[in-house]
Amino acid sequence: MIPFTDREIQRAWRENLSASGSISRRNVQRLLLFYAVECGLKAVLMKRQSCDRTDRCSGISEAKHNINRLLDLLFSGNSLKLPTEIMMKDIKDRNCSESRKLAPGEINQMWRYGGESLQPSDEELEKKLSAISEWIKQELGGIS
Repeated sequence: MIPFTDREIQRAWRENLSASGSISRRNVQRLLLFYAVECGLKAVLMKRQSCDRTDRCSGISEAKHNINRLLDLLFSGNSLKLPTEIMMKDIKDRNCSESRKLAPGEINQMWRYGGESLQPSDEELEKKLSAISEWIKQELGGIS
């Protein structure tokens, strides 16, 4: 993992959040929102642990992209958590049809490669991520 300072992580959160704010949402904006939330949660964790670098902050490297794991490390409660199982449209090829289930730490892959969430919907996931982002703003003292 490449180390980043607390200032860099907070700036990444602000910039990704700002860039994700397009009115017509597509996967690229959703992906930026996901990464904004990931950076924001890591910034909160660094603030709480008085860390100035990601590589010195307990839990960051283990959590990777798992938003729920980061929320657990922050003891934020269950109301902010993303669903533990996300369903995508079945993948079909000439030989078979396969269901696709993913975990919260894989949402970035789904949106990066053009996937769509069926249950919960992409819009429902966006709402959850936006709620987490509002919580992050409060935790970071209104930094925006």
